[in-house]
Amino acid sequence: MNSIKRLLSIMICGLMLLSAMAACGGDKPAGGGPDTVTTAGDTAAETTTVLRNENIPADLDLGGEVINVWYFTKNSDVSESFIDMKGEQSGEVVDDALYERNMSVEEQLNMKFNFVDTGVASSDTGTEMRKLIMAGSDEYDFYNVVQWNSARYVTEGLFMNMINAPYINIEEPWWSTEYIGEINIGKSSLFLLCGDIDIDMIRCIGCMYFNKQIYENYFGNPDDQYSQVLDGKWTVDRLYENAAASYADLDGDNKVSAADQFGMLLNNYNNIDVIFFGMGMRTTGRDADGNPVLVLNSERNINAMEALYHVVMENDGVKLGPPLDNTKDFNNGLALYLVGFLYSSELLRDMTQDYGIIPAPKFNEEQENYSSVVHDIATLQCLPASCTKFEQVSAVLELMAFESYKSVTPAYYETALKTKYTRDNLSSQIVDLLHDTAMTDIAYVFGDAFNSLGYTGRNMIQSKKSDLSSWYASREKTALKKMQQLIDAYDAL
Repeated sequence: MNSIKRLLSIMICGLMLLSAMAACGGDKPAGGGPDTVTTAGDTAAETTTVLRNENIPADLDLGGEVINVWYFTKNSDVSESFIDMKGEQSGEVVDDALYERNMSVEEQLNMKFNFVDTGVASSDTGTEMRKLIMAGSDEYDFYNVVQWNSARYVTEGLFMNMINAPYINIEEPWWSTEYIGEINIGKSSLFLLCGDIDIDMIRCIGCMYFNKQIYENYFGNPDDQYSQVLDGKWTVDRLYENAAASYADLDGDNKVSAADQFGMLLNNYNNIDVIFFGMGMRTTGRDADGNPVLVLNSERNINAMEALYHVVMENDGVKLGPPLDNTKDFNNGLALYLVGFLYSSELLRDMTQDYGIIPAPKFNEEQENYSSVVHDIATLQCLPASCTKFEQVSAVLELMAFESYKSVTPAYYETALKTKYTRDNLSSQIVDLLHDTAMTDIAYVFGDAFNSLGYTGRNMIQSKKSDLSSWYASREKTALKKMQQLIDAYDAL
């Protein structure tokens, strides 16, 4: 996921440079005024200074054009939350940064935003957007929608192909380049965008939390948990062992019950996705033409699914429960581990015991990298097929993403997330690791178009099944048929 891989490493280096310059007494970073952002590649020697977005002509003037944005802030699930992309001057760092970003875009392009919070619940964004576009509405110039219930409508021709959009360059670090490639098909299609333009992409990265006091009580120094992660030794077997060892029969009834202390808390749907993809399992790969191919039925994935079932379903130290109950229990010091997403940290601000943030475990130490799936409630941007302001909207989207890269992402990442929602410097390092390993799978994005194979982990756990080979065999024929229909639909577009 390129922007959430490249952008953070680039941005962090830049922020470190800016901090160093400020410490040396300079009023401004070298090479520019207030609009300067310093970025860096893999080494400090590769540092460059970006004064402005070079994809946008300096003299581009939209003549006061109003750009109407359809978006939402209402949650379907009270355990989930979204950031208001309109922003406001509230004194809260992210709200202020969003507001200032929007003002900057308006000023630079001589245009005006009309952000319309429709009041639509997140679970209904796809169907409500579809109704408007199918009715031929040109009321909105671009839509901000939820991934899992909106991406599917690409095949109905509802969205404009932005592959040749002026001004937009998805190779820039403010776009999630790899993620965009994963949610589109072929080499000539670009219907869905994501990146720094919407901070919820970062907030939805999957992760785990651990209670430092409980860890110390059972295993010693909590820093050892971080060391296991950073040394590449944090595996699903270690998770099983720790979760089992830290279970305690608190109510003394000699049986596992809700009042006990657990080793791990999670739900049996999106939390399972975090561990499933964390173990390096993939549903699809790509062929030479950029089309998806099924790769789920491999020996490695078969063994990994058995390990996932073992840790979740065959461990007294694990409790499957509703997300809010899990968060409440973790908040109250009743579990070693909590599975969630970065936004879950916002529900833990009042937790009195210290906690740390870690990635989901690897399948084994041979797995090269950790893998952090982005929750399927992540938000995407799309243009309706009837858009009459293609050029203007393209410029606005590019500049919004760029300005977010300069200000909104650092505000959330460096100030809100790393300062308000983490308890130590090591957690901050882990947050960097999570960003560097963020990912998705097109089968996870399009759901039914792959006969729900992208949800294999959660569906098998819900069905209390562990034999991936049999599960796959009963679904392969339909999955291949639906996948080809999806590819054909993209080709037709």
